[in-house]
Amino acid sequence: MSTDMATIGSIARAARVLDVLADRPQGAALTDVVSQTAFTKTTAHRVLASLQEINYVFQEPATRTYRLATRLGELSRRASMIDVGAMASRGMDRLAEITEDTVFLSVPEGPVSVCVARRVGAYPIRTLTLDRGDRRPLGVGAGALALYCALPDAARQAATKVNRLWLDEYGFDADRLERSHAAFERTGYARNDGSVVSAMSAIALPILTGPGHAVAALAVGAINERMGDDRIADVILPALREEAKRLAQRMSDWEDTTDQ
Repeated sequence: MSTDMATIGSIARAARVLDVLADRPQGAALTDVVSQTAFTKTTAHRVLASLQEINYVFQEPATRTYRLATRLGELSRRASMIDVGAMASRGMDRLAEITEDTVFLSVPEGPVSVCVARRVGAYPIRTLTLDRGDRRPLGVGAGALALYCALPDAARQAATKVNRLWLDEYGFDADRLERSHAAFERTGYARNDGSVVSAMSAIALPILTGPGHAVAALAVGAINERMGDDRIADVILPALREEAKRLAQRMSDWEDTTDQ
């Protein structure tokens, strides 16, 4: 077989696996991929591993199922298809205008949080701790922490187990994240008090659709001096809650239409 024919065959196999995952938005096991593609288990696993390497697919640590990743969302956005970043665009603009600070939108990919959009407010000292495409373990940073806190107990434990070494790089562990989860349960929002970049803080809310799926997180970040309790309570949190509510409703409506 020529090199060109082998490449075409590889692309066709990858496309077949992506089609299977697209038909199973809640996740597909390796056995599902094998049965739907008629590939051998070895071939299916190799294709899935290759797709994970380029961030087209990710694996849920708790269930070991595979799902489509946000890099495909980026491709669909370029093809004028809908995605969470487009849905959140106007709300993020409003948040940046009200707070004058930086607004981040993150989405979960298994044990990972991916920043998919950012808006910069008018305040001259800008918080640019994340850019679009940046990836962090769940729990590290306000948006990633909001996504972590929205998970059930077993899923949080699975995520911290998978991310153990990565979390170590940031000085985090399961106990620290669970203390943050307890604070989230008390306050209703996730808070990063300069634990990633010492001079910068942020708060975030998960975006929950009707069935309770955490599909994204909205965060507002600023220098520490602008993230005092009074300003959070009076300015940032009310605006953040309003935009999170709007986005959650839009995402729930979209889920309803795609399920029909």
